[in-house]
Amino acid sequence: MASQSMRAFGRSLTHGVDALRHATEHIDLGVADRAVQALLECRGRRYFTGIGKSGHAAARMASSLSSIGLAAHWVHGAEWSHGELGALSSGDLVFAVSQSGSTQELVWLAEHLGARKGADVSVLSLTGDAGSSLALRSQLALTSAVLPELETLGALPTSSLLAQHHVFNALLCECAARRELTADDVLRNHPGGAIGSSLRATTE
Repeated sequence: MASQSMRAFGRSLTHGVDALRHATEHIDLGVADRAVQALLECRGRRYFTGIGKSGHAAARMASSLSSIGLAAHWVHGAEWSHGELGALSSGDLVFAVSQSGSTQELVWLAEHLGARKGADVSVLSLTGDAGSSLALRSQLALTSAVLPELETLGALPTSSLLAQHHVFNALLCECAARRELTADDVLRNHPGGAIGSSLRATTE
């Protein structure tokens, strides 16, 4: 009975591994390289944005980037048309995350920034479809493509969320490497709790 009830559990684990492999094999390294440079060279503020589960992923991305000393902020994708757009200025960067690449609020944002004269705000995107509306309206468009059959719960994203984090983790690690950060450097930005205490103990 136990093995029967854990069938979906095992299938999800397998799908997750296959999804990460597929995303890895189909990532455009040239675009990824330019995305890393854009994040490092941003002379304004870095904003991460999204809606729903992709929005949660974007919030974690902003937090993780700040942990390596590259200050980043998260804005809910629906807030841009309700005043947050006014916070953007020349030199800022917006990193939009949407699995479908058709999230209306994010497509609107990319279109608006593209049409705004003198804005000079870069739009990067991470989607599951390189041909999506958001991807086509971004200066740099990364994809974390996942085959539909690898979504264990069908329309509910599971493996695609893993792929989003997988691609961003790689961007994060490359940013840290190019800044030549050590474990001590990261600890200064993220020193909290019992983990921070144990890390300090091993480095003293």
